[in-house]
Amino acid sequence: MFAFGLTKSFERLPTSGSCISNTLIHGCVARYNTKVNENFFNRKRELVQFTNAFSSPMPMLHVVLGPPSTGKTALVHEITRKKIKGKDQFSPLFINCRKGQFDTPDRVYDSIYSQFSPFFDKHKDFLKRIVGGQFSIGDVGYRLGERGATTSNDVTRLLDNISTHLPNWSIWNGNNIPPPILVIDEANMFSQLAENDKNLLKSILNWLVVNTKEEKRFHTVLTSSDSFFFNWIVKLLHIPHATPYVVGDLSKEEAKKYFEMHILPQYECKELEGKFDQVCKITGTRMMIIEMYVNEYKNSEGKLADSQFFSS
Repeated sequence: MFAFGLTKSFERLPTSGSCISNTLIHGCVARYNTKVNENFFNRKRELVQFTNAFSSPMPMLHVVLGPPSTGKTALVHEITRKKIKGKDQFSPLFINCRKGQFDTPDRVYDSIYSQFSPFFDKHKDFLKRIVGGQFSIGDVGYRLGERGATTSNDVTRLLDNISTHLPNWSIWNGNNIPPPILVIDEANMFSQLAENDKNLLKSILNWLVVNTKEEKRFHTVLTSSDSFFFNWIVKLLHIPHATPYVVGDLSKEEAKKYFEMHILPQYECKELEGKFDQVCKITGTRMMIIEMYVNEYKNSEGKLADSQFFSS
């Protein structure tokens, strides 16, 4: 079962197999398996559950945890980009901290502005009606490339301007316009900014809380491969304003489908069809390990011994 609501409970998606456990500061346990690959695999249960969570009329700060290469990023991106009957459900704004986009005020500014500016430009006519005739894209921030060194004050001013020009989530929904949703991948890289400017990081996190839970302007999704990231962010915020989830391994049935329908055609290993039970004894239900096995099997021209795979 997938339950919502957070005080001290740790929300997690169902997992299978043996788990790695990490105790949270609130005395709760996060359990998940090591696994997976960033190519999207259709996990129907998670698609429905996350779609419902991100569509709630009560915007929240979601923290999606899972080990590296679990496919959590691909899952979140698939949900936020998905069309239903040809219509977008969200207007996703993506920031990828893997690329070092959040370690200095200048990079933070550019990362945020480069996502919100096109969004404001796309909806400028609608926003003029909501915010007023004085609205213009120039009000939101500087134009990229036309300024000197960016300071922390510039970043906080940009955040304030964005908030000023964003209506409540219900207004987007009520006008049949896909609402914005901010997705920050590998948000554990926030620690790099904390080393350089901890006050700026706190300002950003507080801004996220204000625009989600308090002012209900947009949902925010933070993904992280660090199982202790949730502890860290709650400690910075002092109180648990975030809702955590854990993405687990595939079930055996899902892993078999992944093996038969995705990996074998990709590697042209038709001779392995119907042999998933045997392969599963070696790989488990970890997507990344399943693909590694088939890749090595292909490279060995079908002569891969179990002992060779374990020693590789």
